[in-house]
Amino acid sequence: MNGAPPDVTGAWVHAFEEDTPATAVYRPADQPVRPARRPRRRIEFRSDGTFAERRPGPDDRLYEVRGRWERRGADRIDVTFPDGRGASFGITVISRTGDRLTIAK
Repeated sequence: MNGAPPDVTGAWVHAFEEDTPATAVYRPADQPVRPARRPRRRIEFRSDGTFAERRPGPDDRLYEVRGRWERRGADRIDVTFPDGRGASFGITVISRTGDRLTIAK
């Protein structure tokens, strides 16, 4: 990735039907996505450094887990859950356009 890191702030919905074997695609949460039988994961990068993830639970309802996000270079984001409600993980940003966030799987 060249130049300034892409701005990932905002709420995103996983458009899993657009995924490739190597990437996952997210669309802005305020734009419609096709209906799906399985729940769609939602992530939100807030400008104050907080992170929210809505994950499918055992009964397919979404539940929210909150944490913190921090940029680690041009294409890397680290997500942590200081309260112990989730395992830390890293996200590699492949690209960001106005209506699409693509990350490595």
